[in-house]
Parts: sequence; C-alpha cells; structure tokens
Amino acid sequence: MTPAPNAPIQPDDSEPTNQARRMQRAPAQTRRRKRVLVGVTTIGVAAAAVASIVFVGLPLLNNSSNAGPGETSQAPIVITTPATTKAFPAFNRPDYKQPAVPASATQAVKPTTITVGSDKTGKIMPEGLAGLSMDTDHLVDMHIDPAQSNFAEILKMSGDPVIRFGAQAVDRRFFWTSTDEPIPNWKVVPAYSADKRKVVKITPAVLENLKHLLDQGNARVLMAVDMGHYDPARAADFAKWAHKILGNRLVGISLGNEPNGYNRVEYAYLALRPANYTFDDWAKEARAYSAAIAKAAPGVKVVGPQAYSEVWWKGFAGLDLPNAGALTYHNYPLSSCSAPQNGPEGRSIANALSRHLSDYSANYAASAVKAAAGHNIPVWNSETNISTCFGSNPVLKTHALAMWTVNFAMRSATEGVTQLNFHGGLEACKGGAPGSPLCDSGPYRQPNGTLTMRSQYYGIMMVNKLGAGDFLRSQVAGDANIYAYPVRHKDGSLSVMVVNQNDPSKQAPVKITLKLPAQTATGTMTQLAGPQLAAQDQTRIDGMASSGVPAAKQAKVPGFKAGEQTLTVALNSGTATILNFTF
Repeated sequence: MTPAPNAPIQPDDSEPTNQARRMQRAPAQTRRRKRVLVGVTTIGVAAAAVASIVFVGLPLLNNSSNAGPGETSQAPIVITTPATTKAFPAFNRPDYKQPAVPASATQAVKPTTITVGSDKTGKIMPEGLAGLSMDTDHLVDMHIDPAQSNFAEILKMSGDPVIRFGAQAVDRRFFWTSTDEPIPNWKVVPAYSADKRKVVKITPAVLENLKHLLDQGNARVLMAVDMGHYDPARAADFAKWAHKILGNRLVGISLGNEPNGYNRVEYAYLALRPANYTFDDWAKEARAYSAAIAKAAPGVKVVGPQAYSEVWWKGFAGLDLPNAGALTYHNYPLSSCSAPQNGPEGRSIANALSRHLSDYSANYAASAVKAAAGHNIPVWNSETNISTCFGSNPVLKTHALAMWTVNFAMRSATEGVTQLNFHGGLEACKGGAPGSPLCDSGPYRQPNGTLTMRSQYYGIMMVNKLGAGDFLRSQVAGDANIYAYPVRHKDGSLSVMVVNQNDPSKQAPVKITLKLPAQTATGTMTQLAGPQLAAQDQTRIDGMASSGVPAAKQAKVPGFKAGEQTLTVALNSGTATILNFTF
C-alpha cells in the first residue's frame, strides 16, 4: 500500500487509528475518469453477495459486462416455459423469517425483475473467493497459535479462505532465516512519528505454527518474500521451507509488495530504490528470484507484481515466468484522502454504495484481467479494502462496509478475478486499526487472543457461502441499488446472490420477481442483514454471530411452491440474500 497524495504516511494495519491502506491508482485509461465515476447516486443499501443470483438493479443490465445503468450489451434473455409443466413433490419447510422491518422504513423501492438464463458467462465463482490480507509482522502474533486464539474457529466458518501475508512489512521488516541467524542491523525508517516497529525474524518454527492454524481453520495462505533487501538465495530458501512445511496449503509466493512504489523517494519510508527505478529494473530482479525459487522449490508458484499500475500488470504478465501462478493487483477505491466526505470522492456510505463506484471498481478489475489475457494465469486482487487513507471514516465498521464487501467481491468475480484479500490486522478492537475485518477483544497492546468479527468479516463469509460454480447470464430491471449474481453449481443446483443496497432504516422491502431457466423442486435462502447502513458491529447472517444456517437446514424462500419457474419474494433493504434452488 502506498499513501495517497496529501495523506500522511502510515503503517499498513498496526497502531491505533493509524491504519495504512495502500493507494490504489486507477489504470491509465480510467484514472482520468475517477473523479466522475465516484459520484454519488441515490442510495439506500449496501452490497451483498451470497446466492446464486445477485440483484443488480438496472433496466436489462447484464451483470457480466461493463455495461452502464440501463444498457444492454447482449440480446435479452429468453426464458422458455415447457408446454407441459412437470409435477414436483411438495417442499415442506418453514418460511425464512427476515428481520422485522422498522416503522421508519416507509420509502417505496421500485419493484425489480431478475431474469436468469441458462447460458454461462465464461467466468467462474471459485471456492473461497474472499479472504484476508495482513502484514508479515502478524506471523509472530499469538493469534496464529490455535492454542492461544479462536482464529482457527473463525476461519473454519469462512469457506476455505486464503490469508495473504505481505504488505509493506515484507520489504522492510521481514527477515527469514532457516538457521536462526541474528537479525541484521537494517535501518528501519518509521512510517509515522510514533512508529517503533522492528524487524521480525521468521523461522521454520513460525511456519510450523502457521500450518497448525491453516489445518485447523481449513484455510490456505499466500506468502511473500523480501525484495526490499535484494537476496534471491534467501528468498529461495524461504520458498523451500514454506513448501516443505505448508504443503498444499500454500497457494503461492509474492515477489515483494508494490514495487511500482519503490522509487517514491519523496517518502523515506517507501523509498527502497532510486527515483529512476523502472519496471525493467524490477523485472531483472524478479527473474532472478523466480529462477532461484524454481530451483529450490519446484512446483511453488510465484505471483506478482502486487502493484497498483496497469503498466506493471501488463509487464509482469509479459514476463511469462515459467513458475508464474497469478497476476496480482491492489485496489482501494475511495482513496482521495483530502476529499471532503460530502463530496463526490469522499469516504462516505453514499459513495461507497453508489452505482458509480461499483461500475468503476468493476472496470478496474476488468483492466487487470485484460492485462493477463493470453498468458494462462489467474488474476487476484491480493490487497484491497474501501480506502487506503489514514485513520477512521464513516464507512468503517458499519453494515454498509459489509454490503460493499459483498458487492465489490462479486462484481470483481464476474469480471474474472478469482481471489480477493481484504486488508487489515489483528490489533485491539478499541485503539487498533478501525478498518480491519477482525480485531482482538483485549485492551490495546494487551491481546487476549479472542478475535471479534467486525461487519466486514460477515461480508467475507457471505461471499464464500455462495459456493463454487459457473456464473450464468442475468438481467435486472428495476431499482438501481439491486444487484444479482446467479451461479450454477457442479451438482446442477442454482444459487442467486441478491444484493439490495437500500437503507433498511428508510427503504421498505422490495418486490423481487425472479424468472429462472427451469422449474424448481426446492427453494431455500440465507441472508446477511443489519438494522441500518450506519450501524456498527450489528451485521449478522441469519441473525447469528457466525456464517449462518448451513445449506442442508436452511428455511424455505417465503411463499415458494415446488414446480415454480417464476416466483415473487419481498426482500428487505440492506440485505445480501442467497436463494438456492434445485431442479
């Protein structure tokens, strides 16, 4: 992460309210339009993603394209109804009970029709799409030890997530040794005036501890090697041990972090290379690291460039490294740190949930996917969150952030991104980083190991609850704050993620008419909800402080009748709903 212009330099995720969020600049073709794209629209809900269909609320909006509101980039979807309908056994389960609608929710929402076709878009919904990102410093935290923390229990609820360790620490405060060497006397430039963080020593014992966490939490990990202190041999040794200890829990190794910012000599903390350092200079170093890792750890994939520059994305893909595992990019959409909160680029709930920002973010993801085209590597957003700016803002910790997380992840996936890692840390809930998905419930700088799931983490769990499969073509006609994401699973079942970003404290439930490609035998649902968009730490799934009710026990879609191909259901505002169907 690189500080945004005019913002104070800050750590990635440590220190109270001094949370760093990497500056995510738009690709070249979109950067000049960013100020327009982040404009405010009438909004009442946040983003959500969890079912086979996600409602996107625009007249005939094709979710799999970059079409703007009201545009249709493909032919309308035609639903064929059989001349003779098939009879199905009655599906007898209790109706799902959504949270009570507050008396203040009186504003009507335009009825919305979601049409789901049988054709695949060509993009996939992977298992464990949404995960975590944090600095490598956290590898030595008590939370990584399952005997001292509930971290593994939280991960187990989260659908095979990937934890990414890297960020600014890896190139500045990360020292790997397999022989217990002393920490070198590196000069550590503070990120901010009170920054006292020191170099952390990582050994095989630390990786063994991490392996226990991953096994017990059913999670995977993306590691990183230090390129700030050029040493391909040490990086290769790390890769060898990581592969040996972590096994198939290791999804890859990042080559440093945001090398396109190494030459930012105006910030002493960021400057790791001269001002004239270019991609070509980094490419030479990256090739050396890649070759050393390939020799020491055959089969281990390297990923990069972990950058916020389209030029670097294309450059990395063009290297065609033999052991390349993914193209990685970073994106924090609301990072105009000096912008007034009530302005079109401000860090406000209205901007976070606006159609403009959603479209901008989808275009950004599409640009990264396009950069990798023809190189046979997946594309991951390995570090992201709503903003890179210093301190707190009105969006953090709110239900709106959970909604943004769901919709941001789902729209990225429909563009072809197959992994997202939401950045944060494991500091105290009071006094620690306010934008972290997880936080420690103990006093500041006195962790007790018990982690609390903030609203954003519920969004992460909801995304992964949708399950793997193929995205289907869909069209939405109606309210602009509704998004739909349909996914066909391997067993033939269908899930539709519906994200209703209207405000549950102001907007009434919306009447959804859902047109499906075939008659349905069963229909169940699960839902992420909160009392209002600005509510802090009150987001829940199925009313539970967990990932909610498992699929086999989920309640029936209200009013569902076996054999239906078109059904109508009223969904509360401020919800992300997954509707599950069998045929």
